[in-house]
Amino acid sequence: MNKFPCFTNIFVSAAFVVALASPAIANTQKVVYISPQGADTADAGNADRPFRTITSAIAANPQAGTIFQLSNGTYSSASGESFPIRLPRGASLIGSQNGSTDGSIVINGGGRFISSTFASQNIAIAAANDSRIEGITVTNNNPRGYGLWLESSRNVTIANNRFVGNTHDGIFLTGRANAYIGNNLFAENRGSGISAVGSSTGEIRGNRFENTGFGLSIGQQSQVVVTNNNISRNVDGIIISNTAQPTLRGNTISDSQRNGVVVLSSSNGAPRPDLGTTASLGNNVFSNNREFDINNATTIPIVAVGNQINTARVKGSLDLRASSAPVVNAIATAPRPITPRPIASNPAPVFVPAQPPVQALPSPVISNDANGSNGSPTSIVIEREYVRPTNSGQVAALPLALDPVTGKALQYRVIVPSSSTVVTRKVKSIVPSAFRLSRGGRTVLQVGAYSDRPAASQLVQKLAQVGVNAEIVSFR
Repeated sequence: MNKFPCFTNIFVSAAFVVALASPAIANTQKVVYISPQGADTADAGNADRPFRTITSAIAANPQAGTIFQLSNGTYSSASGESFPIRLPRGASLIGSQNGSTDGSIVINGGGRFISSTFASQNIAIAAANDSRIEGITVTNNNPRGYGLWLESSRNVTIANNRFVGNTHDGIFLTGRANAYIGNNLFAENRGSGISAVGSSTGEIRGNRFENTGFGLSIGQQSQVVVTNNNISRNVDGIIISNTAQPTLRGNTISDSQRNGVVVLSSSNGAPRPDLGTTASLGNNVFSNNREFDINNATTIPIVAVGNQINTARVKGSLDLRASSAPVVNAIATAPRPITPRPIASNPAPVFVPAQPPVQALPSPVISNDANGSNGSPTSIVIEREYVRPTNSGQVAALPLALDPVTGKALQYRVIVPSSSTVVTRKVKSIVPSAFRLSRGGRTVLQVGAYSDRPAASQLVQKLAQVGVNAEIVSFR
């Protein structure tokens, strides 16, 4: 009996999608089979003799249009995978025909990837133009681990997957990336379910974001459209920063530990999100978010017509009568045809922790709220890596946290040497986002990070008012 799931429907669906995206490659499709029980031999690739690893299958079949069909199992370094897995142009990586319902097909791991926009990162999968990923679970629990990285890749379809337990983000869109991301589950990712930066576009539709750091982080000049998603039980539902111009329609944003939507101010302009106009109602539903449903930290009113929201739970200005959107979103491609499949209510416990992390802020975000009046972040930084010469003349790689707009490095940390229960309680009464950090063999509380010393000094003084001794140290 064939151990692979029935492939007919998947083949037709994927062929139809690729044909729409790139007619030139529609006739070159080839199905390559992969199984953890297979063997990476010269004659591998058919249903009876599958490849053992995705890495070897792609290396042997790099041509556009190839469909890589996975059987049940875990694909990891232990099983011979080399990360990151690089999905070629026009290729499809297809897992369970039941979509992401059971988590039976898992890619678990990550490796070093040199990004043209964010330097060195650790990612599980990089996908090229016109590619498609469907029916798999992606987990990267390496430090600063990303699940899927799309760097200026165009016309990518990501459907019916699970992105769970990634230590940074489930999916990261940067550069001129354009993708349709539909009917996926994002859970227990410590950074964000999806980050969209650069000038990324596309549609994020019908996904679930839950028990993660931020459901979505949208920054720089991104103009993604966020439609009909369920965003619940995250630290913050959606963070919008820099000069991003996303469109939000028909989303349910609920039960956030802090805010449903946060809009951050920027030194070079402000975000201009569109949450609904009189011509196109927002139809977003906000409920039971602990601090605010919408927290607008800018001086520009947010266009938000036709949403279910309690205006008493809004901070900042809203424009509830706008007849047109602040921008016209540039979406290069229409949504791809996919067959939505149900997503399991309970992700497999072997890959997802039983409880969400209790720390106040996920790793890619540092609060610069010097006044301590609000626990919400006021800036978003994305960790990069850079190389500098050591005293011996050798080259050493060091982590560098940068503002994704200005590119300026954070210079100063504000730390509290003690992490006792009493001190922690006092610190978090001023800066709820403070978190534990190991420094020089001791555990301290990091309270803030700044590019200029006066701002750091202001926070030190405020902590002193409640009897907490803080220090300013170099960010290195």
